[in-house]
Amino acid sequence: MTVGLFCYTDWMKIVLGSTSTPKKDAVLAAFRQAYQNTDIVIECVETKSGVSSHPTNAGEAIRGAINRITDAQKQKQGADYYVGIEGGLLQVDGRAWEIGWVAIANSAGKIATGLSAGIEMKGDILEAILSGTELNEVLDNIYGIGKIGNKNGFYGLATDDLVTRKQAYEQGVHFALAQFKHSELYP
Repeated sequence: MTVGLFCYTDWMKIVLGSTSTPKKDAVLAAFRQAYQNTDIVIECVETKSGVSSHPTNAGEAIRGAINRITDAQKQKQGADYYVGIEGGLLQVDGRAWEIGWVAIANSAGKIATGLSAGIEMKGDILEAILSGTELNEVLDNIYGIGKIGNKNGFYGLATDDLVTRKQAYEQGVHFALAQFKHSELYP
């Protein structure tokens, strides 16, 4: 008797343009939920975003996510989907939110985008980001938390881990995947 062994005939290969654990976990969880009864194989590759270390506007962040897809496609061919995620700021009327910008490309070259939940940034943290310092470095300098981006991120820090970086990014992956799952809504 075999317990807990699932062997599906369908499988899907995803290449993620990042080696970040929260990003990998978010992508894997979202794809497993969206494509149940499908074996999901994910390969993580180090990519360049081609934008600043912490984008301060939506256009730059989306370009970074798409650039990560392009770089991943050059490194690894033959995937069903390529995913790029870029953290960055959304600024509106003098306020700013940290958001995960998600881009997904399928094997036919169609690109869909989504956003994670956003958390407002203020004070010294926001000022440091706007002056060019990456959020991980800012939080390490202020709180002594090394590589928080590979943990629960600012989301987890600010919410006492009620919402983690992985959970927030997972939403953005679902929103981008919706365009592939429901193409009738996205002509």
